Amino acid sequence: MADTGQSLKGGHYLKKLLADAGWDILERSSNGRGNGNAWCEFGDIDHEGHERGWKLAKYIDSMLLEIQDRIFQLFKAGWKSIRIVTDHGWLLFPGGLPKTELPSALADNKWGRCAVIKPGANTNERMYPWYWNQDQHFALSDGISCFRKGEEYAHGGLSFQECLTLELSIHPRSSGIPGVSVEVTDIVWKGLRCTIVVEGQGAGLSVDIRTQPGDASSSVVVSAKAIKENGTASVVVENEELEGTDATLVIINTNGELVAQIATVIGGGHK
Repeated sequence: MADTGQSLKGGHYLKKLLADAGWDILERSSNGRGNGNAWCEFGDIDHEGHERGWKLAKYIDSMLLEIQDRIFQLFKAGWKSIRIVTDHGWLLFPGGLPKTELPSALADNKWGRCAVIKPGANTNERMYPWYWNQDQHFALSDGISCFRKGEEYAHGGLSFQECLTLELSIHPRSSGIPGVSVEVTDIVWKGLRCTIVVEGQGAGLSVDIRTQPGDASSSVVVSAKAIKENGTASVVVENEELEGTDATLVIINTNGELVAQIATVIGGGHK
């Protein structure tokens, strides 16, 4: 953004910057392939807060369950970690936040928790510089008060609830096999037959090729094959039309849990 001066409003240029940096953009119904980096947006908590006011509390549990389901879907697709961030917190006060009087004649713009004071206007409101532009100052209402009457949901001030934004790093449950360590060191394709070589503890592990790493139903091979004592295994892709398409080679334990994975191109070597 600093290099081009392009606005991120609307999200178009944000997605372009992410794509240029090699990130996948996942729409709501897309889970991606589980490799590299990806960005997705989910949840409408802020919109619902502005629309519903105190009634937001009735819907929070179902919203969080939707986010939880989304996380499970992404892990099922093979993503190894998910970082959840949000842009701001909020205040929720049934019956309306206490009001701070600010005459409209003094403000160019007035929102719930902040306002832009007109040049030269005299006011007792506290002024704070904007983080992104130190030359721009805003008036922020004190405590949990609001410049508008009857606002039950608001944000944009300096309360603890608005300014503390948690960053959650989530990782899928481990395979549950203590000490299991295996690495794919070689992949060789001959037509639609894939032969691999692994290093580490291959006993009790099998090889599969899938379009969605964490979803066994997305397997494209005739059957998963156990890794031999010499660290090799070979599987065959069923559908000839899949040749040249992206997939993921996965190592799974006896419970079907992922132990390792690596991107590959069917019939064309590994990435």
